[in-house]
Amino acid sequence: MNSAMRLRRRSEGPPPVRRILVGTDRSETATRAVRFAAQMDRYEAELIVTQTVRDGMERATTQRELEAYVAEVVGPDTRTIVREATDPAKQMVEIADEEDVDVLVVGSVGMSGRKEFLLDNIPNRVSHLARCTVVIVQTQVES
Repeated sequence: MNSAMRLRRRSEGPPPVRRILVGTDRSETATRAVRFAAQMDRYEAELIVTQTVRDGMERATTQRELEAYVAEVVGPDTRTIVREATDPAKQMVEIADEEDVDVLVVGSVGMSGRKEFLLDNIPNRVSHLARCTVVIVQTQVES
């Protein structure tokens, strides 16, 4: 195989993964998604963990708590972003756009019942709004 053919094949492959964003509320199920995103280290990509707080929550306190959580779950060299918003799905997508993220990781919780699927399904909404690759991690607890 000549070098032009090898070069063409490489350029036809998927784009490189430089940044991975994962959203969390620091729950047990969200932690599964954070750990999954951290295990994507084969890409040697920057990992960013974000949490959206609703109106009235202390953002600075949440930032400190998120940093401590991420240091424990992932490690100290992970960037964190806390934003205030009423729509976590839309906020994650906006952060993904601002940060030029290649992969957005979300947990699957909230994808089961019809009501949840239609009304407040963060994973479904993220997958439809995002302009990057979205990975939905199975995070439901086995019963």
